[in-house]
Amino acid sequence: MSREVRHDNLSNMIIFLYGPDDYRRTQKKGELIAEFSKKRSDRGIGSFDLAEIGACEELETFLENQSLFESAKFAIIDNAFEIEPAQLVKIIKSHTESKTTTLLISEKEKPVKALAFLLKKPVLFQEFKNLTGAFFENFVVLEAKKNGISLDASAARYLAAVFAGDSWALATEMQKLASLKSKITKKDLDAFDFEIAPAYWPLLMGVRSPDARNRFTALETLLASGDPPPKIFNILASQWREKTSQMAEYDFAVKSGKLEYDDALLALVL
Repeated sequence: MSREVRHDNLSNMIIFLYGPDDYRRTQKKGELIAEFSKKRSDRGIGSFDLAEIGACEELETFLENQSLFESAKFAIIDNAFEIEPAQLVKIIKSHTESKTTTLLISEKEKPVKALAFLLKKPVLFQEFKNLTGAFFENFVVLEAKKNGISLDASAARYLAAVFAGDSWALATEMQKLASLKSKITKKDLDAFDFEIAPAYWPLLMGVRSPDARNRFTALETLLASGDPPPKIFNILASQWREKTSQMAEYDFAVKSGKLEYDDALLALVL
C-alpha cells in the first residue's frame, strides 16, 4: 500500500514517486529536494533525465565521484523507465549501499515486473492518482489555503466541477485568483468565464464502453471540451489497464512521429 513519503531522514534510500497526477507528484518531489538542501547543501544534488543521450553516464559519474564539499548525494531521476530495466537495476544496486546516497525516481507509470521492488520496502514509495469527487474538492480547499485564499463551500464545489481532477490547471487558476481577492464565494466566481467540465470522469468511462457508438460519442465530447488530446490519452492510459500494451504502442508511435494523439484516441474507440 502506498503511504506518504516523509522527509525525516534523506540518506541511504530509494524514493519512488509515481502516478498520473503530475502536479502533486512534482510538488512532493520539490519538498524532498528542498528538505535535503536545507539539511545538507545544494552541492550534493544532481538531476538526470534518462531519456536524454548520455544521461546514464552522467548519473553514474555523479554517483561515483567524491566531492570535497559534500559527502551526501541526492540524485533526482526522471524517465527512468526509458532505459532497460536491467540497466536501471544495476545502477540502483551499485550505488544504494552507500550510507550517504539517495535516489529519487519519479514516474507516471507503475514499474514493470523486473522493477517491482520499487513498490516494496525498504523503498519509500508513494502513488499520486488523479483525484476525484470529495478528494479533489478537498484538494481545491487546500490549494486555496496555500495561496492565501478562503473559499466558501459552494465556491470549492464549483471549482472542483470546473477543473474535474486537473490539478495543474486548478493550481494555475488559484494563483490568478489569489491576486484578486483573499475571500472568494460562488458569486465572485460567477463573474469569471468558467465552464463546468461535462461530467469528465463519466465520459472517460464512456470511452471504455463495450458499445462502439458510446465510445465514439464520449470521445467526441471530450475532444470538444477543449482538453488537449495528449492529456486525454495519458489519463486514459493510467485508467484503462486492459489497453496498457496497446496504448504503449500508440504512445511510442506518437513520440516517433508516426501518429498523432487524436488519431491514437480514434483508433482506440473504433
